[in-house]
Amino acid sequence: MSSIIVIPPAVSPDGAAYLAKNSNRHPNECQPVVAIAGVEDDASSLISCTYLTIAQQPRRYAVVLSTPWWCWGGEMGANDQGVAIACEPILTRDTEFTEGLIGSDLVRLGLERGSSAEDAMNVIISLFQKHGQGGPAGVPWFPRGNDNTFVVVDASEAWLLETAGRHWAAKRIKRSYVTVPVITIGVGFDRHSYAAEPYAERKGWHRGIEEFDFRKSFERRRGARSRNCIRRAENMASQLSEIDNTMPLLALMKLLRYRRNSTAHSISHNDFTRAASSKSHQEQTTGAMAVRISPNRQDHFFTAASATDLAVFKPVHFGQPLENDLADKDLGHYSGDSLWWRQEEFHRNILRASEISPQYIEERDTLENKTVLELLAHKGSDLTDLRWRLQQELVAWEKGWREQINVKPRIIEPSRFKRYWKRLSAQAGVPQ
Repeated sequence: MSSIIVIPPAVSPDGAAYLAKNSNRHPNECQPVVAIAGVEDDASSLISCTYLTIAQQPRRYAVVLSTPWWCWGGEMGANDQGVAIACEPILTRDTEFTEGLIGSDLVRLGLERGSSAEDAMNVIISLFQKHGQGGPAGVPWFPRGNDNTFVVVDASEAWLLETAGRHWAAKRIKRSYVTVPVITIGVGFDRHSYAAEPYAERKGWHRGIEEFDFRKSFERRRGARSRNCIRRAENMASQLSEIDNTMPLLALMKLLRYRRNSTAHSISHNDFTRAASSKSHQEQTTGAMAVRISPNRQDHFFTAASATDLAVFKPVHFGQPLENDLADKDLGHYSGDSLWWRQEEFHRNILRASEISPQYIEERDTLENKTVLELLAHKGSDLTDLRWRLQQELVAWEKGWREQINVKPRIIEPSRFKRYWKRLSAQAGVPQ
């Protein structure tokens, strides 16, 4: 599970909205960044999502998505109307275990069909109320059924939408906020599903004589995993309150990278970028996003790689994906055609060393800062060529480092750590 960071425009230092997220999934779960073209008049009547086929909409907006390779939708992304969405799975006491729309489906559908934050949220609500949420949302340790938290932002506002089965509550986010993997909206909602209160009363979760509390009615008992995620989110929120406001985008990238230790095999529940180390700790950050949206422009940065503490954020725009057309490839296994997998081979070579190269980190930070500052300083209306040039410079820099590290360094990590990653690489066919 992961956390979503949002700075709404009302409290950001420059009046723009910011959204950032690490996606934490199985280490072999490739997560490419793709661009989906807009459509004006599609004659198709149906669309096949991850598990369900639903009615298609003739007009759809252009979208960029960071998507687990096997999903129809994506965990996080943005559209050309200035809307960005990220989702996170949560467990509730009303989870459905039949196949429905999963969170990534709803992210893509909201972006393709929503012209504003509230419009996109309404799309998500109407679709999961009609079709339900359900089906495995990841492999192999994600639960078969789970509900979702969505953060939806545009240049004027940000919304938090929490779901439980086909019920929901939503509130405007008025301050900098970090999500947690449990229901947090109690009585302070701006909107909620009309059926939620009588449904909770029938279930015995709510007494009609009391003020309706969505959290108390639908929350599920917190296990150790949820408590660890909550502590990490609280730590992130504390650090978010102290970020450098002169350049929030760079500050959010830095925050997403936070790790207490520099050695590859040292992990902490307080790390913001997750590092897998054993069968009992197999949650890895497999992608990250940082987005800035203002009334007259939007800037999207994605890693298209795992391990945010190693990866570089690259600018991505509509029609400028970070991956080629890989629709027919099984990206559950290593593919040299995939940027994500090429970077993952590099990442696993780094894991065999005692620590991350200071030169690599210094070069990455210098190039990334230069890229962000040059892009944000450009005031022209046509940013397409500049974004493409900067993106390709960073991709070429990554390639240069991959070619340097072509000899496996001496293995000094703990044996259990070594065996775990060797087994993962063998399963996915990563060169060793």
